[in-house]
Amino acid sequence: MNKSVLTTILMLGLLLNQQTTSANIRWDSLNPQQQQVLKRFETQWSELPEQRQNRLRKGAERWSNMPPEQRLKAKKRFKYWQQLPPEKKKVLRKRFREFQQMSPEQRMALRKRHRWFKTLPAEKRRTLRQRWQNMPPEKRRAMRQRLQHMTPAQRQRLKRRLRHP
Repeated sequence: MNKSVLTTILMLGLLLNQQTTSANIRWDSLNPQQQQVLKRFETQWSELPEQRQNRLRKGAERWSNMPPEQRLKAKKRFKYWQQLPPEKKKVLRKRFREFQQMSPEQRMALRKRHRWFKTLPAEKRRTLRQRWQNMPPEKRRAMRQRLQHMTPAQRQRLKRRLRHP
């Protein structure tokens, strides 16, 4: 390759890098609360991709607006997350992506089922969980299919049966 082509490529690379860097959020453009929350990122802030800076900035804004009891709950969840083994985190991330891809109606139905499950006595929840975990995968799939095609009235009857066998 001749020198002028190499020089041109190098200059274009530098120019593009400079443009993406200049699109990043400047540290001093963050408000004092955001800077306080994000202080551990200050030294590397300018090297972070813009998308990451935006996520961090929005997270810091949400954190600043949280009531103290909600912050405490979030801290506990974060500590729990940090202590999870990598395989478990991978499974949870996959499930989260699947949840995000559901329609709003599906997500709402799943949340409703989760709230219902939490209302069951602890022993009943434990029994149901154990039965589900002991079920072969093909039987679980069939069960999911059956549940998805039930009418609301059929689901109600099943819930009552599960609650009071």
